[in-house]
Amino acid sequence: MSNAEKTIEEINVFLEKSMLKTSKTTKEEVINYIEEKWREADDEKYNNYTAYIIINRMIQEYIWKKDFNNMMRWLEISDLHKASQNNALYIRNYYAGQCCLECGNEEKALEYFNLCYAENPDYIFSRAPFCYEFFNKHLENPRDLSQSEIREYESIDYPPLNLEYWQSFFDEKDEELSYEILDEDDDYAEEPTPEQQNGLDYLQENQKTILDNILNELLKKYPELQKIYDYSEKDKVDFMPDLKDIQGFASLLSPNCFYITSIIKDNYPYIGISFSCSWDDEHGLGIMTHKDRIIEIGGADTAFSSWAVEEDL
Repeated sequence: MSNAEKTIEEINVFLEKSMLKTSKTTKEEVINYIEEKWREADDEKYNNYTAYIIINRMIQEYIWKKDFNNMMRWLEISDLHKASQNNALYIRNYYAGQCCLECGNEEKALEYFNLCYAENPDYIFSRAPFCYEFFNKHLENPRDLSQSEIREYESIDYPPLNLEYWQSFFDEKDEELSYEILDEDDDYAEEPTPEQQNGLDYLQENQKTILDNILNELLKKYPELQKIYDYSEKDKVDFMPDLKDIQGFASLLSPNCFYITSIIKDNYPYIGISFSCSWDDEHGLGIMTHKDRIIEIGGADTAFSSWAVEEDL
């Protein structure tokens, strides 16, 4: 009987625990654990999609270490996986070239980029600018990139959002918290409307009340969420421990982004907040608020979805 599914799940749980705020696991420990467990798993792992994600994680870990030989070894492992065959060869060659370039081996990167270019000359120019700019310099007839419609995403430089109480509560190292101002089409606006500025001002002036209200409402819903996620007693202590008060959320949550929506009520916008959370690293946690009221609690998409406010308007 295959042991792949069980072993891959053990790796997955280990990785999830390693990403918790309370984790002391080092990158070296992550690498060593996966290497050991990977050897234990039989070849059925090459049909397991979670294993494919783990392979790509290991490629990135060795890029971080600038360990070219091990990075290449895991690229070869990736080619053995069933899921890799879903991508055309030129896509796989491009990805290998990007990894080589990130790992510092320009000669090997150029070799893979040439293979990609030979099969699909346009593909590389639709990807990461640092890759196509590097490759373009080595073409006999370089393209005129000044006319390219491809542009790197440039975030709008908003004034800083400093919420000292939030940063202290969650022990956030960054001095500023991320936020986005949304227009009526849910695109990013360059500057807030007067009503949206009201919301930003209210958030800063009432930051403790807003956070306390969020966490108190979440604490009420938390036992229900524990039943939904249904962690085993062994894993519950790490991912979703029993809590007596809101202070317990400090080690389980981290604020990701504040969304200042264009939906206005009484001259104040609805503001959504997305969090990373220990119990759901894929979907996260989203809260929709209006001033200091909590409107909706759900997945991270709740923080920027208009449906979350419909019943409150």
